[in-house]
Amino acid sequence: MRTVEAVLKWTLIILCGIPCLAHAAVVFAASPIVGSLVDSENLNGVEDVFLSGDLVYLPCREGHCLTVCSIKDPARPQVVGTFRDPDLDDVTGFALDENTAYLASQSSHFLLIVDVSIPEKMKLLGKVRISQQGSKGPLYKMAYRDGYCYMSHQGEKKLYIVDVRDKTRPLVVGNTQVTTEGDGAYCVTMKGDYALVGTVFGKRNRLAVVNVTDPAHPRKVGELKDPHLSEGIGTIVGDRFYIACWPHHAMMVINLSEMSDSRLPSIEGVLIDPRLSKPNRCAVVGDRAYFPIIEADGVAVVDISDPANPRFVTSYSDPVMKKPYGLTARGDYVFVGARAGDSLVILDRRALEK
Repeated sequence: MRTVEAVLKWTLIILCGIPCLAHAAVVFAASPIVGSLVDSENLNGVEDVFLSGDLVYLPCREGHCLTVCSIKDPARPQVVGTFRDPDLDDVTGFALDENTAYLASQSSHFLLIVDVSIPEKMKLLGKVRISQQGSKGPLYKMAYRDGYCYMSHQGEKKLYIVDVRDKTRPLVVGNTQVTTEGDGAYCVTMKGDYALVGTVFGKRNRLAVVNVTDPAHPRKVGELKDPHLSEGIGTIVGDRFYIACWPHHAMMVINLSEMSDSRLPSIEGVLIDPRLSKPNRCAVVGDRAYFPIIEADGVAVVDISDPANPRFVTSYSDPVMKKPYGLTARGDYVFVGARAGDSLVILDRRALEK
């Protein structure tokens, strides 16, 4: 149960013609929000939230930009710098390697490489078009590892691999089909020799397992399917992959411990609960998983202490988190980026459960 605070209000009332004062206790739920920033220009359509030290990186879809904010004082997040480029439209994919950011532009199909060492003066290092000539459909999420970017192309239903060891001259070196059905590639998460590619927008979606030992010749070696599996976006902790399953009001725990070319990951736990309200991302701290819940303009908390039986704990909603998309968590805080709220919201994660 949430903590509450009572405010005494004195009211003049008439009893039997005699005026007198009475008071009523008005009870408000204490807010777990520590700080927030609303900015319709620099935070227009926040897509994701990524942390590095005292900075938070916010790729913005409708704003066509990458915005960096300081969270040194969580109660007062502040914009530090914003990057824009003519070839950067809806920013749907992002990865960070030290002082280099990688941005996926949804409609122009460009990968842009940006020096973010000075957030106030971010500068373009290089760019490359990912898709084939005449290609349609969006680029979505991406991952970076060891000099390569792994990018999902929803329209072509492919995983692309880009050599970015020379940041000024990125080069597409490989690709592979992850589906030929109605779903399309959406999210990429790396684990060992494999890229896990979640799909979306199909009647049946999948988590494709791609061997990327040779980046120039990636090989799809298998796929995991389930009626409630969609997007496949989340966080790997050890050998478990905790994912949000939009639009099914669901989350899953995928066991990766025996994953190989000949053995698929397995579904260890599933939670289907309407209170998850179309979860779109997943972050994990300890035995808690946190989800932005799109239809409820808020955050949901799930107990994952027993991975086979995840349990809904609570949720919190506030208009400042309208249509939350991005979310991450670290230490005592949950950081939420609201796409329709044009906002960054910082919450005390322990206060969420009071």
